[in-house]
Amino acid sequence: MTTFRELLRSSDGPAVGTFVKIPAIEVAEIVGNAGFDFVVIDTEHALLSVRDVYSLLVVYSRMGVAPLVRITDHGYGDAQRYLDAGAAGILVPHVSNGVQAGAAMRQFLFPPAGTRGMGYASRAGLWGTLPGGPAEYVRAGQEDVVRIAMIEERESVDDIEAILAAPGVDGVFIGPGDLSLSMGEPMGSPAVHDAVTACIEAAVTAGVPVGTLVQGEDQIRLRAEQGCRFLLVGNDTGMLTAAARQTRSTARVALAPPPAPATVDEKG
Repeated sequence: MTTFRELLRSSDGPAVGTFVKIPAIEVAEIVGNAGFDFVVIDTEHALLSVRDVYSLLVVYSRMGVAPLVRITDHGYGDAQRYLDAGAAGILVPHVSNGVQAGAAMRQFLFPPAGTRGMGYASRAGLWGTLPGGPAEYVRAGQEDVVRIAMIEERESVDDIEAILAAPGVDGVFIGPGDLSLSMGEPMGSPAVHDAVTACIEAAVTAGVPVGTLVQGEDQIRLRAEQGCRFLLVGNDTGMLTAAARQTRSTARVALAPPPAPATVDEKG
């Protein structure tokens, strides 16, 4: 399977993915068959167990869709298990500054660069049968896995250059929703738009892959033209909601009584 890091290097334009919040294999297969390049399994805002995440990682990776995981915080926690289960990358939420970025990413790098532990007998090591042995398991964990800092606060916009330069940061994702809350601005305001644009420009200048959440064709084209290497469009719950409402609306329109015929004005 093409790794997410390889997708970021592709000349075919930005990779397109979506957030995943539903722990159902059926939904995973529907989303996977839709042709997304990657998904972000969302443990920060969805009630997903470690077993749920594990199942989704297996299904998506088997379908050729690169599965990333947005973890809940900056702690080591379950992230080690997600990586050993075969996650293509980790998104760390609310990274406020460069010092915080470096400290968080060290946990997901093997020594001497970091503190991640050896788990060769896991799925990431093909249960101890990975060609190349433990050395290949370590190499893949260092070089193939992508560690992404999420830029979601005013402070992180102000310290974006330091975050981009922090050891272990392989990419940044700008979250306009939480950023708007931090700035005290509506999500679609010019101030939030300009902050997202400034972060994208800084990342492109630094040569660090950058992505963001987009809505609508105009925004998708704009962020791609600005240099985003990956874009997230919605989530599985939103797609299911939209499809359900459209199906219901179609039925209601079909069942509506036909309009009454126009009456002829006798005096006319």
